[in-house]
Amino acid sequence: MLQGVKPLKRETLQTQVHQSLCNLILEGELAPGESITVASIANALDVSPMPVREAISRLMAMGALTVVSGRSIGVPRLSLEELADLRRVRLEVEAVAVRWAVDNADDALVAALKHLLDEMEAAEQGGRVKDFIHANYDFHFTVYRHAKSPLILEMIGNIWLRMNPNFHLLQRHGHYRVSNRQHRALFDAIVARDVEGAVAALREDIDSAYEVIRKSLTAADAVAESGTGA
Repeated sequence: MLQGVKPLKRETLQTQVHQSLCNLILEGELAPGESITVASIANALDVSPMPVREAISRLMAMGALTVVSGRSIGVPRLSLEELADLRRVRLEVEAVAVRWAVDNADDALVAALKHLLDEMEAAEQGGRVKDFIHANYDFHFTVYRHAKSPLILEMIGNIWLRMNPNFHLLQRHGHYRVSNRQHRALFDAIVARDVEGAVAALREDIDSAYEVIRKSLTAADAVAESGTGA
């Protein structure tokens, strides 16, 4: 019997470590260009390196992490093709989640979103990048969880593991203020139970962020090419 319990405990630990790394990415703690080591993660979580390596391998297979140098890992840089693909998928999948969430909207959802909207606006005004990204994640996923579909929530979560670190790039262009206007429009539409208005606000949010990130990546490519003499 005891031999049957041990693998379950190990799997539970692997799952917990994996979720902790996902949270690290989704809550904005790891920006493009930043790196961490297996040892630092293991120390922070008070676990051995083995489950950390296994969790990292899973996230690398999903395209959410990559080896930066030596023993350091970080978030991979998106290509323009990958960014465009993520945009297309987000426009479809997240729009469905918003539609279902508006249908299920209640006072609790409205109250939670109002609090998070206030947090995002305060973070933007204070120039607190990671706080904004964390609140932005919470705002969107509070909406998506209200779609009451674990499957679509998992799909969106996997998309955001690749997308979310790039939201750090928006701050450089002062886009957080624009984003908050779009969040306010989404919030107002949910309050009004306006499905099409909510979807339109979401799509504007996705499209405008895409354009800023695309321009930033394009500029970085141009700098890299000029540096190599290409």
